[in-house]
Amino acid sequence: MEAPTAHARIAQKIDEQEPHTAPKAADGSIHEAFIRHLKLVYSPEEAEILQHLNVLMAFTSAEEVAEASGKSLEYVTRILSEAHSRNNVMGLGDMYCLPPIPLLINMHHFYPETRDGDIEAAKLHEEYFVKSGFYKKYQTVKKGTPVGRVIPIDRAIEADQQVLAGEEAHDYILNHSSEQLALVPCPCRTRTEKLGTRECKDEFPIGACIMQGAAAAHFELLGLGKTVSKEQAIAYFDEMVELGLVGHTLNAEVGDRLICLCCGCCCSQTRGRLEWDNPDALSPSNFAPQPGEDCVGCETCADRCLFGALSLDDETDQIRVDIEKCIGCGVCTLACPQETLKLHRHERSSIAFETPAKLDQSMARENRE
Repeated sequence: MEAPTAHARIAQKIDEQEPHTAPKAADGSIHEAFIRHLKLVYSPEEAEILQHLNVLMAFTSAEEVAEASGKSLEYVTRILSEAHSRNNVMGLGDMYCLPPIPLLINMHHFYPETRDGDIEAAKLHEEYFVKSGFYKKYQTVKKGTPVGRVIPIDRAIEADQQVLAGEEAHDYILNHSSEQLALVPCPCRTRTEKLGTRECKDEFPIGACIMQGAAAAHFELLGLGKTVSKEQAIAYFDEMVELGLVGHTLNAEVGDRLICLCCGCCCSQTRGRLEWDNPDALSPSNFAPQPGEDCVGCETCADRCLFGALSLDDETDQIRVDIEKCIGCGVCTLACPQETLKLHRHERSSIAFETPAKLDQSMARENRE
């Protein structure tokens, strides 16, 4: 049997250690398009060294890699340092690890400019992520628990409604997020922009994700993140939701997370519900829109809903809500010219995990059962 290549060994490490596992083909083997993606990311010279790393957060020192590879410490340090400077490995002093799947499969598209390999990476993503269904493991723990949850804006919520800690964006950013925040280019819209397939081009900007903690520090170090205060992050969130983008974060109560602001045609999460037959792609908020008595049935809100959850009731001439389709994002309420449509409490889900680490542990366990 032919010995596996260094790139194949890196893929195997990811499959064994990363909570999502590696993308698979129909026969259960690691998807060939994913290995080709790794070849775009890592040169043969780099792969020979990086195959001795583990996946985040299991850091390995340059000295340990030199010993395992049989190469000089000077050579190994140069390879690791250069890979880190290009966003291809995670680094902490002289300790390194392979990046997590969300960073690895998107790393070509955190850069707004089109560079060598970006178009091929986007096409390979279509093969292993979309066509082969890896999106399900990306969006949902094997038993169906969503990895992400919707996080609405406080202004969308009716003033007398109970709001629990961290349930809406302003409180979450102010009181439950890291002090270190950065705006990082959205890889989903960047990918489709580079491919020339972005359907929302005339409606939304490419925009940014709001990264927190270690992720924010990583992107800031590489010059890819714009450092912002909590107040600036809130203002940016409000601006993007006003445009019609949907806010969501990890399905965990505390710990460093991120906030994505998503359209319906590019996003790796919303497309699960809209295109890829994965209704559990996002956990809905515990709110749903409800029109007031002075609703005039103008349908402005229905036009804003990405999920087709709002329509005009022919009998009442007012808006009605399909609760099965609604995710409680509040985008529709911001468009109401009468200011009568507001989010009201509608219990239907709970935050599934205490911390992102607990989410990862559940994913790792269930995805390998």
